[in-house]
Amino acid sequence: MIRNHSIVCVSTLDWDAPWTSKQQIMHRLAQGNRILYVEEPVTMLAPLKVPARWRRWTALVPRLRRAEKNLWVLTPPPLFPFGNMRPVINRVNQAVLGSYIRWALKRLGWRDYLLWTYLPTSIHLLSRLRPQATVYHCVDEHSAFPGLIDPQTVRAYDDALTRRADLVITTASSLCEERRPLNPRTFHVPNAADVEHFERAYREPLPEPADLASIARPRLGIVGVHNARLDLEALRALSAAGTDWRLVLIGPYVRGELSAQEVEAIPRVHSLGGKPREELPAYLRGLDVALIPYQLNELTRHMFPLKLFEYLAAGLPVVAAALPTLEPYRGVIYLAESPDDYPGLVNRALEEDSPRKRQERVELARENSWDGRVEDISRLVDETLRAARRSGSMILESRRGRR
Repeated sequence: MIRNHSIVCVSTLDWDAPWTSKQQIMHRLAQGNRILYVEEPVTMLAPLKVPARWRRWTALVPRLRRAEKNLWVLTPPPLFPFGNMRPVINRVNQAVLGSYIRWALKRLGWRDYLLWTYLPTSIHLLSRLRPQATVYHCVDEHSAFPGLIDPQTVRAYDDALTRRADLVITTASSLCEERRPLNPRTFHVPNAADVEHFERAYREPLPEPADLASIARPRLGIVGVHNARLDLEALRALSAAGTDWRLVLIGPYVRGELSAQEVEAIPRVHSLGGKPREELPAYLRGLDVALIPYQLNELTRHMFPLKLFEYLAAGLPVVAAALPTLEPYRGVIYLAESPDDYPGLVNRALEEDSPRKRQERVELARENSWDGRVEDISRLVDETLRAARRSGSMILESRRGRR
């Protein structure tokens, strides 16, 4: 792993939100580096969609706190809306965000740092900061997101940032293929899992949570944040096909994207709400089949679900939408081409499950841990920083030669 660097990470999530790749990677990099984790730059309209965002209105000035030994969290105040529709607004927002980051860097006493961003809008942040190098970690096709965005504008941001970045990392091979023509320093590094944590569901006799124990088996489970990606037709097909099956949803609903009432109107659906991360292995242990029932559309075409290797680390059979990113795992997991495919595949998953298959799933998950991924990413970052230093030395020598 790279060591002794300062890293400014502009994230799409708050630090205390359910952990995804952002927190997993920065938590591990903080073992040998200093991290400034910039929480999601939300807009003034965000609380209308997500009520929890009202807390940002209490941040009239930026807040800086220490979350771990070598990791600090910067909470920026709300920015202007419509930055994903109007470049002029985004330029203003990034200028403001840049001033907050410079304020935090000054307080921390950092001078040289690496900028690591997950947001295409950061293209207008680059001119406000002076990083040693810029990493664009592309985990989604942002132009396909619902909400107040103009797809062409967001894609233009994305393309420009891809060209300008010193290193581009993508979580889907399709994202890599589309962006590499813009930047040869583009690499595919898939998502992974905190295998040691979720493997507890496989190897430890964890007690069954009370709210799960009250639900009859077989239990088909979906763990994570439930939003517009969820295929309700797949859930309806499963509900209609298996009178003994219970559909268990663990995690919060995203307001404005998915209605809990609409989901819970489906017979034999049980919504248990969000659970602390440390309790998730016990819930996974209590499932019979794990589901990734996403719609097949432009939003999900480039998506690599984080939950795949978490499910496999628990030893669970997995039935998922036939996302292009999951095709390499066909045969280990069951892939549904349409909502009507799910009942038959769940039947197969239940019938074919065995101790040997569970061990094979866990072994595959072990090959895809976040520790290993961070080592892979570190090698790419180290090469990038070396190249940046060489480039800087060449420019300096060129300037000296002209004197």
